[in-house]
Amino acid sequence: MNHYPHHIGDFNTATRHLSRLERAVYRDMRDMYFDKEQPLDGSDFDRLARRLVCVTPDEIAALQFLLDEFFEQDEEGFWIHHECEQVIATYRAQQEASSIVKSNENDRQIRSRARRAAIFSELRKVGEAPAWNAKMRDLLALCRQHGIAIPTDGPVTPPVTGPAVTPPAPVTANQNQNQNQLIPPNPPAGGAGAVDAAPGRAGGRVGQAGQGGAVASAAAMATATALFAYFPDQRRTRIADVARKIEELQGIGEVTAEQLLRAAAQQADRLGKEEGKACPSVLRWLRDSRWLDAIADAGQAGSIPDNWRDTRSGVEAMGVRLGLGPWDQDKEKLFASYERRVVEAYEASLGLGVPA
Repeated sequence: MNHYPHHIGDFNTATRHLSRLERAVYRDMRDMYFDKEQPLDGSDFDRLARRLVCVTPDEIAALQFLLDEFFEQDEEGFWIHHECEQVIATYRAQQEASSIVKSNENDRQIRSRARRAAIFSELRKVGEAPAWNAKMRDLLALCRQHGIAIPTDGPVTPPVTGPAVTPPAPVTANQNQNQNQLIPPNPPAGGAGAVDAAPGRAGGRVGQAGQGGAVASAAAMATATALFAYFPDQRRTRIADVARKIEELQGIGEVTAEQLLRAAAQQADRLGKEEGKACPSVLRWLRDSRWLDAIADAGQAGSIPDNWRDTRSGVEAMGVRLGLGPWDQDKEKLFASYERRVVEAYEASLGLGVPA
């Protein structure tokens, strides 16, 4: 991207608590995010700091604070900014739409030129030689004058000079309907979720459909689209990656599409709580096996499963059991911090007789 929308009021409201240094670093981080059209690579913090020209202790401290404040790190070390993801998704959707319009215009021009060539060929057979730049209405008038049957609502097939070519079968209404079922809903306010043809990421990251990565099957895309319906708009990002992750999980027998959708339906109320404030992205939900949270939720009312550390709900259930209470995002923005407290409390409790 060579430009992106900057809403002054929204930016000022979101950064009112920052210092001038932090605001400046934050703008540089956003510029880098949009320039690369991908999350910030935090696998090497020193390298990221150097790329953002954060060299003094104050600048490095500001960078660390901003990452914790506005970004979410995935398991591969990339720092994701959901607002930036939405803007990039909207930009890519617009680029895709523009490409389709241009392609349709090119097809129209090709059909128009072929039709004119066929008309000129038919007119030459009856001794007419109109000017090369004659208007179409004049050419059609000549055709009618000489009794040449030229349709006015479609192209004319030029004379065949080689082997006959079988035209492609027309797309039926049912095929159009099936294709439309794979298009995800458009989130409001330019949200993500309607973009599949996005450029791949550098550094070996999985690319989007058709650009640097394998394309997910239609069934996986349909499951991803259905899954999006249970998540808040701002969490419906990277649908191509989501579809491929679903395909991967199904391939290793981890979970079925029906189980994913049933679990998402059971968790829909919690996912949308407080406008999705604590809701993970759909891709993060899949990577963390959070479809298992439904089982862990049941355990909060009674016994806690042995694999409670594998799910967020299991960790929260243990936190409640140990008197730490559920995760409070306002108090501890990163769930990992809360999880460490729970694990430490659990390990300390083993010598005190607190049940597991």
